[in-house]
Amino acid sequence: VLKINGWAPDAAQPCYGLPGAIAPFGYFDPLGFLKDSELGTVKRFREAEIMHGRVAMMATVGYLIGENTPTIAFGFNHPIIANDQLASIPGTVLFPFFLAINLCEAYRASKGWVEPGMGDLFSLRENYYPGDLGFDPLGLKPTDAAEFANMQAKELSNGRLAMIAAAGMCVQELVNGKPILENLGIV
Repeated sequence: VLKINGWAPDAAQPCYGLPGAIAPFGYFDPLGFLKDSELGTVKRFREAEIMHGRVAMMATVGYLIGENTPTIAFGFNHPIIANDQLASIPGTVLFPFFLAINLCEAYRASKGWVEPGMGDLFSLRENYYPGDLGFDPLGLKPTDAAEFANMQAKELSNGRLAMIAAAGMCVQELVNGKPILENLGIV
């Protein structure tokens, strides 16, 4: 069995031993999405969780910065509602932004996913570790397997919290129409 980042699939463990079972819940799958799942399915779900967590971490910071940073486009009266900002940006500004996102997604797909027609549809490469795109310009990725598993577990925890936080921020603004920090009494 091929080891990737010090991890080798172990069918006897939940999620084949991938990091992410963290106290106080431990292995947490109350709806049984991964019960009796194959390795490829578990890796695909973990890939989705990691990538959505990374996006949510950026979104959480983006909410706070976007609402409280004066810009030419939105004026200097702050804070403003972040939910309203994207719809008011002209398409000429959004196009390069969405193009960059598409290029990043194409790179991620070419790195980790099997090409259509070359294997099962929606499957990850066998030698691909979920979320590891090989992009580490600051050299933060640990070389030790235990340290990598610990860092991966922390990233998953932060991503899970950020997914809840970003959803909460979005809903909170929709419910009462006030910026995040204004609700907290900070601004």
